[in-house]
Amino acid sequence: MPARRHGGKPAKAVAKGSRKKGREETRLARAWALMEEGRFQQAEALLRGDPSPEARFALGYALAFQGRHEEALALYRALYRESGSHRALHQVGMVLRRAGRLKEALAVFEEEARLLPPDPLARPVNLYERGYTRLLLGEKGESLAFLRESLAEAEASLDPVAQASAHRGLLEWHLRFGQEEEAQRHKEAAIRFFLKAGDPKGAEEVEGLA
Repeated sequence: MPARRHGGKPAKAVAKGSRKKGREETRLARAWALMEEGRFQQAEALLRGDPSPEARFALGYALAFQGRHEEALALYRALYRESGSHRALHQVGMVLRRAGRLKEALAVFEEEARLLPPDPLARPVNLYERGYTRLLLGEKGESLAFLRESLAEAEASLDPVAQASAHRGLLEWHLRFGQEEEAQRHKEAAIRFFLKAGDPKGAEEVEGLA
């Protein structure tokens, strides 16, 4: 009896492909878990040699958090050229910001803003980066406006991570410009939303800010 076929492939080959995909997804999940633990070199070792866009995207994180900014930039720029994805371009901006190249980072986030899909999370994340980078550049009024808009969009999305991040940005703004009462309010909100999102590490980092 001939093997059953699915999409023109023998069933055995389909099953083998599914197992391979499952292993790749497991490896990718393990790499992200390692990065959550701060084990970026181990995550890099897991991801090296995997040509999938998802693995290369994760590898960029591992490189950036080891301070290997040029390697991460090259990887994300290649992903952006290949896909045109705003997510890859966003990561270019993130790496530039981590490297202290703030004006370049801001230009990238502004470019990303023109590419955003109708996604309820993409806009608050982009607004946050445009506000936070301006804060790092010392642009008092403009940074506050962007961070407030990010919070409004995050609240509309109901996403706890987006809300936590926006509150954290506003916490840092108020700490920098000496408004302690407002800073405390945003600190409490950021901690609450990070915990709601299942991110105790994010909450712990906020605790250390003030």
